[in-house]
Order: sequence, then C-alpha cells, then structure tokens
Amino acid sequence: MGRLLCVWEQGGHLGHLSHLRMPVEVALAAGHTVYVAVRELQQVRLVLGDLPVQYLLSPCKPDAPVASQQEFLSYTQLLDRQCFGSAAELQLYLGAWRTLFDVVQPDLVLFEHSPTALVAAHAYRFKKVNIGTGFTVPPGPADGSAPFLPFPHIRLTPQTTSVLLQADRQMLERINQSLAWLGAAPLPNLHAIFAQVDAQYLMTWPELDQFGERSSACYLGVEPPLARALPEWPSAGGQKVFAYIDAFPALEVLLQDLRAASTCCLLFVRKLPNPMRQAFTSASMQFVDHPVDLAAVASQADWVISHGGHSTVAFFARKGLAQLLIPRHQEQLFTALRVVSQGGAGMAFQDQSAYGAAVTAMVGNAQLRSHARTLGVRLQRHAEVDLRNFMHTALQPWLTPHYSLPWAGRCVL
Repeated sequence: MGRLLCVWEQGGHLGHLSHLRMPVEVALAAGHTVYVAVRELQQVRLVLGDLPVQYLLSPCKPDAPVASQQEFLSYTQLLDRQCFGSAAELQLYLGAWRTLFDVVQPDLVLFEHSPTALVAAHAYRFKKVNIGTGFTVPPGPADGSAPFLPFPHIRLTPQTTSVLLQADRQMLERINQSLAWLGAAPLPNLHAIFAQVDAQYLMTWPELDQFGERSSACYLGVEPPLARALPEWPSAGGQKVFAYIDAFPALEVLLQDLRAASTCCLLFVRKLPNPMRQAFTSASMQFVDHPVDLAAVASQADWVISHGGHSTVAFFARKGLAQLLIPRHQEQLFTALRVVSQGGAGMAFQDQSAYGAAVTAMVGNAQLRSHARTLGVRLQRHAEVDLRNFMHTALQPWLTPHYSLPWAGRCVL
C-alpha cells in the first residue's frame, strides 16, 4: 500500500489542519499509511481525533514576530519573515524538510500552507497536491513581468511595482543560493514554488477566494464543522452573540462594549485570562472552554464575532449569518474584506480603543443582516461536493509506491 504525508507548516490554530482531515480518513480507510507533519501538536486531536496516524513536527519558525496587517505588500514579503529570512537560515529548514521526506518516503504529499516544504520538494518525484484556501493555494501569474502575488488591497503604482520586483529578485536569489548549497537545481521564478504540484484543491467558494474568483480553479467548498456540545446561552435577553476569538490586546474593551449593548453573549476565547473571565461572567455573558456546535450556533445566534478564520467565516456566511470580523493577520484580513465587500459582515481592528460603534452597528443594522442572508443564498447555490468520494477518486491513483531518491532528475516546474 501507499504512504501519504500531510504537511502543515505555517498559519496559526487548527483551521489549516482541518483541510487535511478528509484526505487522512480516506487514505486510512483504503489501508494506506498516513504521516501528518504539523506546526504544533497542541490540540491536534480536536481535529483528527484518535485516527491512527504517525505525527511529526514540521520544520518551521514558530517564533516569527507578529507584524502589522498593513506591513506586507506581497507574498514575497510575507515569506521573508518566516523561514526565508536569509540563505543560511533557509538552507537549514530545507535540509530538515529533505530529511523528513527521506525518512517517510511518501508516494503522495498534501501541502497545506507549506511554502518551505514546497521549495524542498522540488526535485522529488512523489506526487504533490496543494490544498487550502485561496490564500494558501495562490493563483498562477497573469503576467510574467508582474510582481509575485501582490496582495489584493495593494495598488500597483510604478513605485510599488519596482519595490516588489526588487524583493522578488532578492528572494529568488536567496532560495537558489540555498538550493545550490544542497546540490539542487535552481528555480526559474517564484511562481515555480507552487506550479510544480500535480493538483490544487481550494477549500472555499469563488465568492470567498481571497485573491478573487478564478475561472479554472477546483473549488471544493468548506467541510462542515465537527459536531460538538450544544451551546448553552446565558439567561439574559438581548441579541444572541457568539464569539470565537483569541485573547487579543483590546479584548477587554470589546467585552465592555458588548456588555454595554445589552447583548446575550456566549464566548469561546483562547487563552482567556482568569481575572477577565471572573470580571465579565454574568447572566448576560458566559465563557466556554471548548468548541461548541457551530451548526447549532448558526441556527440560534443573531450574529457572530471572529478574527476571520476562513473555515469559520465561510460556514457562517453560507448559513446567512451576519458577522463582525476583527482580523489579526493578513490572511484573515483578506477573508474579511471579501465578505465585507459583499455586505455580509462588518469589520473592526484588533487595536481599536473602542468597539461601541461596531457593536451598535451589528445590533441595529437590519440591512447588514439582509445582505448576509443574500450572500448565504448565493453560497448555497454551489453544489455540495462529496468530499469523501472526491478525495478517494482523486488521490487513490497517486497512492501507489513510486518513491525516488531526492534531487534525482530534473525539477518538475
């Protein structure tokens, strides 16, 4: 039987890992051996349960500094703060990925937000699939002379274009220097990082693709969330608001403004400080320490709050539920902008001094809730893909032993 390796290298929390769950289940059911290289082991069983997989840690940079959402203009600049900061640093990570590939000897590798692993995989002949959202499965070049993946909110003035092209040249030189030290062939351009794969599967719908709709993309939609414990709402009246967020710097301000608006709040807050929990727990505001059933939330809540994690946003958008999005990094920002542009959400920022206006708008804006329902109708028009059957049909032919030695032959571009 074959060997499947699933890789998650970058991005926080477990949404990325959730895109790999169905392929893992399908491969296991067919009798294949499955390895999963994850960015972090904490709470992976919330997604993969007790599935009999072999866990590995992805060679990644867990302590990359958090930066402003506005700091990066393109994918190149985003990579620069990860494992691509210098040729010497990148060589170490590429070497670690090579070792992992050599140990596992996969027949098929699924990459979820794993650009360093993709660079390391270039001269390997195993089959490769890139899977994820529109942000982690970026589009190919529309113009070979254009910068590499400028972000959707960037206006390409001559000055900005010049800056980005210079960053691209430096990044490509850095990557190729690292590959040369490892005895590997150079990449012709940065798009070759992603162009090598045998298939790309987008776990989204065209309306929510962060880089915009693509005519030839394989959109699979969003897998429904796992069944969880039913939500238990506080006893107070008011609009029901569910929040799925982190303990970010302005959290206390948000909680104060939610309380002032007389909402009925149920909140799942990662790393919530206990003093804050004690200060705000009341008949109108309750906190839970575990994920709750999102399908039940969608049928009961008036609106929801999140940071803009794609799977969560997409699920609630398809249900026609209004959302307040407070993005914390670039991918979440672009997801939020897509939904806001279609009228289905309001947006705030993580460093605001007050959220009263945003909360008031969510409570009183009937038009926003109407637009959210309209967006939900549009998303529901997309046929639901039988992901289990799709993955079985698509991946099974590639899960046959054909592993070849690293750096053998020519790079697949």
